[in-house]
Amino acid sequence: MDKKLKIIIGILITLILCSPIFYNFIKDRKKDEQYSYVITNDSLNFKQEYEQLNSDTDKYLNVEIPSYVPIEYVDYDKIFEILDNGTGIIYFGFPECPWCRNLTPVLASSAIDYGIDTIYYFNKHEDRNSLSLNKKGKIVTDKKGTKEYNKLIDLLKEVLPVYRGLNDDSIKRLYFPTVLFVKEGKVLGLEQTLSTYAERIDGDPLIPMSKAEKDELSNIFKNYYKQIKPKKN
Repeated sequence: MDKKLKIIIGILITLILCSPIFYNFIKDRKKDEQYSYVITNDSLNFKQEYEQLNSDTDKYLNVEIPSYVPIEYVDYDKIFEILDNGTGIIYFGFPECPWCRNLTPVLASSAIDYGIDTIYYFNKHEDRNSLSLNKKGKIVTDKKGTKEYNKLIDLLKEVLPVYRGLNDDSIKRLYFPTVLFVKEGKVLGLEQTLSTYAERIDGDPLIPMSKAEKDELSNIFKNYYKQIKPKKN
């Protein structure tokens, strides 16, 4: 048999034998490229922030965060810009927060699954004020909030919950975690409680969420995603 013909036949046989591999590669590639996720410094930092506490199992719940979660770290200026007339999803959280550690993986996976491009992440919880009641029932300031934090509270006072334990419904507080959904400057809503989960675990956030609870929370997020970024038919 001619040497050239042998080479051609060998190539054809190889292609036929490998065709399922090529098919699956192309299929998976198309599936992955449905959304254009990119691993950024912010996404890697976010993953490291949360996962580096996994070793302390007595204090923190174990979490796994994808490297390509669409996270962007922002400051007050960006948040004020969005609240003025912008559109976006803002996540107020921090890695040491036990409730955040339950919510964060669900937020990340739901955003990736839906195709959200960016979640704006803000973790300056230390900027908040700290208030309490003295023995006479009077509200005292144990720690002042920063100027920027107070401005944020004023902008969100219509949607934020009451500062618990002060017996004054006019005083609002930004609790962590909070996920804020904004479209063209209008707050569509916020999610800060883990409803079914919180009731079940009786105040112990080190207990992992069940699949049903994760699905419930994921569906809440996706309902907001649809309002911010409707999928094309």
